[in-house]
Amino acid sequence: MKFKLLNFLVFGAVVSLLSSCLSSVVLEENVIDQQNETQIQQYISSKSLTMQKAGNGVYYTITQSNANGRQMILGDTIHLHYVITRLDGVKIDSSSVLTNKPFTFYHNGVNTNIFLKFISLMHEGEKGTFILPSRLVGGGVAFPNLAANQPVRCDISYFQTSGEEAAIDRYIKEKNITVTEKTTEGVRYIKTRDGSADLIAGKVAKIKYTGKFLNGEIFDTNLNTTDSLSLTVGSTAASFVTGFMIGANKMKLGEKATIIFRSALGYGATGDSRDGGRIPPYTPLIFELEIVAMKDK
Repeated sequence: MKFKLLNFLVFGAVVSLLSSCLSSVVLEENVIDQQNETQIQQYISSKSLTMQKAGNGVYYTITQSNANGRQMILGDTIHLHYVITRLDGVKIDSSSVLTNKPFTFYHNGVNTNIFLKFISLMHEGEKGTFILPSRLVGGGVAFPNLAANQPVRCDISYFQTSGEEAAIDRYIKEKNITVTEKTTEGVRYIKTRDGSADLIAGKVAKIKYTGKFLNGEIFDTNLNTTDSLSLTVGSTAASFVTGFMIGANKMKLGEKATIIFRSALGYGATGDSRDGGRIPPYTPLIFELEIVAMKDK
């Protein structure tokens, strides 16, 4: 009984010690949060700013509004110009405004860069000022020109967000293209010449093709060769990217069509590394196709 009581007392002491340590950590965080809040409020007052407070503690004001602009969503590529400063005015970092090279990143749900703490508060084309408490910047970690536990100011002077679906829709609109069909997978199918006969599952379709990016650049074609691409009709083999297979299997013998699809149906997050990386990651693709023959295997 004495041994059990001793164990209990030791265990109780450990729990008490851990609880005390955790309480100290929580208390310290609360103190820092309150110090940050005071610093931010004093700064806002000294600069005569009118700011709102977001749920995560970011203070913000939109200095140039564009309420009809697109907002960032998962899967978008974001381009922005920014200046990050301490509250005493010392610049910490900025994009290359003079050379017009905005900072660019892909919002894949994994990135944790500072801009994802507040960029969802903006619409494309807007400008804004944001003040972040230290826990959203790095907390107790110090950076060059920034001590630990210090809030920062970030000014955004240019913000553009573009998803692949939006880019494809914009391309179709700009080119005045009439889409014949949009499949459930998201492949835009544009018939440009009728075919004469249905393709037969199990037979081999011979295809002439040209692959392009949305900017018109050709990355691959077999039009200038005597060869044609062979595709087994109805096959689900991984010989071709998914978008290509979906589009080609919809066609008829003699038909011409253009198919457009997002990178998730193409080369995805890795791109195509062949021939020196001819297809970058997260790149929508266009294929102009013609079924020139159908043969037995």
